[in-house]
Amino acid sequence: MKDLPKRKRLRLKDYDYSSENFYFVTICTKNRKQIFGMADNLSLFGHIAENHLKKLNSFYNEINVIKYIIMPNHIHAVISVGCNPETVTDEKTARKNPCPTLSDIIGSYKAGVTREIHNISPGYCVWQQGFYDHIIKNEADFDNVWIYIEENPAKWENDEYY
Repeated sequence: MKDLPKRKRLRLKDYDYSSENFYFVTICTKNRKQIFGMADNLSLFGHIAENHLKKLNSFYNEINVIKYIIMPNHIHAVISVGCNPETVTDEKTARKNPCPTLSDIIGSYKAGVTREIHNISPGYCVWQQGFYDHIIKNEADFDNVWIYIEENPAKWENDEYY
């Protein structure tokens, strides 16, 4: 059997991804397949992806999707996470870990989108494994990410995966 290459670790070792912070997240479709349409003209799958992004805020009290853009083969989002386990009391957070990690959040997002798409196209493989994240370090970094998301549709034709 051929040895598979080792995947690069995507998360920072020993960093608490449930800690209060802003995260810039990119989630790509399987094989970069263009299934979502453009931000101003979403496909059915694009609308499903957007609806589930909007629902994340109600599923997890301790997060907020602040900004996002849906592109044909990927999604960018800025997500704020902030949770103090000592102050979590409502029934929605009666999970094993009351403070979800960024991986928990993205995992449940991808699962929800996949379930709904499977109702339309059973067995369709929607997502690339994993996701990319960037911990937003300061206000300048936040501003740069915001501008990047705003300008992403205009740069689509130059996207290396187009």
